Formats: sequence, structure tokens, C-alpha cells
Amino acid sequence: MALFAIKIGPCTDRWFKWKDHNPSSDLTTKMGNPELEKVDSAPSHNESDESLPTYEHHVGPVGPHIQLHEQVFDIRDEKTGHPWVSLKVKSLAQSSTSLPVFEPGEDIVGSVELDLKESTTIHSVTLNIRGEVINPQNRVWKDEKQAFVSDSPFLNHVVVLFSHKGENAHGGHGKLEGHHKFPFRFKLPLTADVETSPGVTESFPLPAQFTERRAEASLNYTIACDISYGLIHKLASISKNFGVIPLHRPDPPSLLRQEAYSQGAPPPGPEVDPDGWFTMAPAKIAGKVFHTEHAEITAVLSLAKPLVYTRTTHIPLHLVLTSPSKQALDLVANPEAIQICLTRVVNAGHEARKKTDMKMGPQTQAQAQTMAIFWHSNDREDSGDQDENKRIFEGEIRIKPDQAASSAYWHLVVRYHVCILPFKVSGWEYHGKDWIAEQKVEIVVRLADGPHPVSYAPPGLTEPPLTDVKEWGDLSSLWVQVNI
Repeated sequence: MALFAIKIGPCTDRWFKWKDHNPSSDLTTKMGNPELEKVDSAPSHNESDESLPTYEHHVGPVGPHIQLHEQVFDIRDEKTGHPWVSLKVKSLAQSSTSLPVFEPGEDIVGSVELDLKESTTIHSVTLNIRGEVINPQNRVWKDEKQAFVSDSPFLNHVVVLFSHKGENAHGGHGKLEGHHKFPFRFKLPLTADVETSPGVTESFPLPAQFTERRAEASLNYTIACDISYGLIHKLASISKNFGVIPLHRPDPPSLLRQEAYSQGAPPPGPEVDPDGWFTMAPAKIAGKVFHTEHAEITAVLSLAKPLVYTRTTHIPLHLVLTSPSKQALDLVANPEAIQICLTRVVNAGHEARKKTDMKMGPQTQAQAQTMAIFWHSNDREDSGDQDENKRIFEGEIRIKPDQAASSAYWHLVVRYHVCILPFKVSGWEYHGKDWIAEQKVEIVVRLADGPHPVSYAPPGLTEPPLTDVKEWGDLSSLWVQVNI
């Protein structure tokens, strides 16, 4: 079978696939029978989607009453520039120039439209909505009876919108002219069902897409239409990626934190609002000051609860440093020396969620995403605490608008940890070789109910340079999966 690709215009997504037709290779698996609509007005179209960014840069925290926008993708005649095939969908994207975005359980509603200037033989119009993990180092599990490939699509909806052999052909052996509209509606499932072992199927919440250049594996969703036409059964195709917004959202924060957000006041710390904070176990940090004095510093880090945070917001932090050595505290207890960051861990391949004690490699990666910023807290002055062996800081980790959401799909796991790293300051020599402590957190797209998080960072603070995880030593405990 011959296969050719002909690019139409400047956009890399608009192209023809032209191949010798083989009925047995049709994409169709189920015959649909939607009403064929004849319309008079020409469809709107995008001038070019070459500059369209990925959906993540357009979708912020999701709240109620989001207006749907229509996205239009088309194929144009190579000579005249006339859009003769259009794929239209309405989605949660924040503008009509963004790529489509949907949420689990939502109907994907749209149409495929043809605008034919002359009588053309149309054999079929087919729609395919697909979700799959793409992994170059695909891992295959086999036994005598079955073979399971981790790249098998978990979503594969195929429907024939028009066939010249069907009832909607209106005679004429599939010859169409003028403007025709083929509507479709498909409910995106809430879960992805995966065969995890022979005869055993598990359901996972429909995962968010994950596509990044530095990650070897990706999780993609596509919506595509194929039009088979002409005497030699040419195939015109439009294929577009789309995004999925998981339904998970944080629980509301503590009542005192909600009240502070509503009043525009700084939220109280862990001593006043213990229900509003998760306090990690004290971390002992041993080192040497100016190559002479041995010292130990105790770090107690608290994170605002719940440990689920929405991108474009921030992770509130509260840090207490204590030490018998005032000299050591004076040296390391400054905002520029504190090294705490949000780290992303990606596991890929068959049974990715069960990986433990794995070293970094193509299928297992860790990467620092954002460094925390800190400033001196007012808690000490407000409480009258004059302990010279204690320092109190407030801080935040800002979450980027395009930060990938946490996900625990069977063959691709994306999760996050807040990690405490050795102080970075001249004159302090850390005795350990590894990172100090970590706490797992979740990153989501949706905001919690109630007042939205507010940043109280003083103006002018800048994020420290990103640290390189290769300098952290043994990271094996980050791979261990618990309660996913």
C-alpha cells in the first residue's frame, strides 16, 4: 500500500494523507447514522494554527461558569486556499485560538463540515477520539495466552459519520456538492480501564495529558477526522491534540486560613492554626562552620494543608531553624541560603506505579521544578520570642501555570515532592551527601471551593537558581510508591 503525505500551507497539522484504498484497513469499527445536514453559510476558520501553543498555557485554575469556545481546524485547497474540510469542536479552552480542552464525563460536541465547490465522490467521513501512552522504550508483558503492550490505547472511539453505502448517502453513490455538516457527540469517560494482568481489568481516573520535550514517555489525546474521497480513494485527515482536565480539586483549607484569605490578612502559623498546617518530622542537619566548629541545625518545615495545590497558585511554607550554635544560625539562617524546592518525578513503562528503588534513567526521571522563596516571619516579634537560637521564616513555592498535573496512570506516573536540600552559603560545610527530607504533594488544575489562595510574599523577592538533582546523591526513596 502506497502512503504519501502532502503538506497543506504553513501549518504542520494540516496535511493530506493519500493512500491506495484498502477496505479492510478502514478506521471504521462501528457504523453511525447521524443526520446529514445541509447548510448555506460558509464555516469560519483560523488563518493559521502554526502559532497555537499547547492548551496548558491557556487554561488556568478551573472554576464554575466557564464559557465554551469553538475551535475550528481545516484543510484548504492547495491552489485556491479554500477550506473544504473543517473540524469544529466546543471546549473549555479560554479562547477560540487555543487547542480543545475537555473534562472527564463531559460531552465532546462538534461537527465535520465539507464545503465542496463541485460534485465530489465522498466515500466516508470517520471520527476518531483517542488516548494513549507513547513510549519509545515500550515494555511488553507476555505469557502463553496474551500479550500486553503498555502503549495500547486506553481510549479509542471510532464512528462513521457518513458512508456512501449508508442510509445518509442521499443517493448519487456518495457524490456531494455544496455545504454539508456531519454532527457528532461523544461523552468522554470518567475512567480509563486497563488490563493489568491476564483477565484482570482496573479502572483509573482519566489521566491528564503529559507531553514534555525532556520526558521520554508522553500521554496524548487526539481527535481526528478522515475523509475518503475521489475515484482512487484519497484520504484527507485532520488530527489535533486536546487536553483533559482531571476532576480532582483540593479540599478547602482550614477555617482560619479561609478567613485570612477573605480579609486579605496573612494566615496564622502552625502554632495558632495547627489544623491548617502539616508539619514534617524535625530534620537534623549536621555540618561545620568555617571548617572549625561542628554544629547541628534542626529544621522543622510545615506546609499548608491540604497537601494538594492548584497550579498558578503557590505552596505556603513555614520554616523554623534552631541550633545550640548561634554562629551557625547566623550563617545559614538567611533566605538566600535556604534551599527547598518542588521536585517532579516521572515513572514510565509497564506497571510504572509499582516501581521502587529505581535509579534515574530514560524511564525514571526526577527534576527540580521551582525553588522556594523565603522571608523573615513576624511570628517571632508578635509572640515576643527572643530566643537567639531560633529563626522563623515564611515562604512560598510558586506553581507555574503550565505545570503538569499529578497523575497515577498504570503506565505513566507523574508526582511531586517538596524537598529540603543542604544550605547553600559560603562557610557552611554539610556533612551529608544526600538531600535532607521530602514530603509528597499533589498538583491539580482546579481551585478549591471558597476564597482563593493569596500570596503574601514581599515584593522584589526572586527565586533562587534551580538546583540540579544530579547533585542530590541517592534518590531511590523518591521512587517508592505508597497509596497511589
